[in-house]
Amino acid sequence: MRGAVMGAGVLLMAGVLTGCGGSPDDASEKDFCDAFQNLGEAGDDFDKSKDAFKDLGDTGTPDDIPDDAREGFDIILDIADESDDQKDAEKKVEDLSKDEQKKVEAFSTYTVKKCMDMPDLPSDLPTELPSDLPTELPSDLPTELPSDLPTDIPSDLLSPTS
Repeated sequence: MRGAVMGAGVLLMAGVLTGCGGSPDDASEKDFCDAFQNLGEAGDDFDKSKDAFKDLGDTGTPDDIPDDAREGFDIILDIADESDDQKDAEKKVEDLSKDEQKKVEAFSTYTVKKCMDMPDLPSDLPTELPSDLPTELPSDLPTELPSDLPTDIPSDLLSPTS
C-alpha cells in the first residue's frame, strides 16, 4: 500500500512540475517564431488555436526571454489549456491580476520584437541609384528675380473674411 501511495505522489509531482513552466527554455528563435505564427494562422477557430498553443508550449521559448515575459508565456499557455471555449478563455484573461497582465504584456512585447521585426533587406541592392537629373545645369539661367514683380498685396486679399 505504501508503495502505491508513493507512486501516486511521484506521478502527482510530475504533473505539477509539467504544468508549472515545464516548456523548454532553449528553443531556437526560428522554431519559437514559427510556432507563434501558427497561432495567427489558427484564426478564430478555438480548437485550432488550442492546438497551436499546445505546439507553442511544446516548442518553448528562446533562452534570452526575460523572466517576466517567460511567466507571461506560462500564463497564456495555462489559460489556453484550461479553457473550454473562446468565451471561457476571454473570461480567464479578464480575471488576471494586474501583475499577471503585465507579465502577459511583457511576453507580447518580447514576441513582437523577436518575431515581427522587418525582415532584413537583401544585401545585393544597389547602393547608388541612377538619377535622371542632369549633372550640370545650363549656365544661362537668370541669377536674379525680375524687378517688376508687385511688392504690395491688396488688403482685401489679406482679410480672412473677404
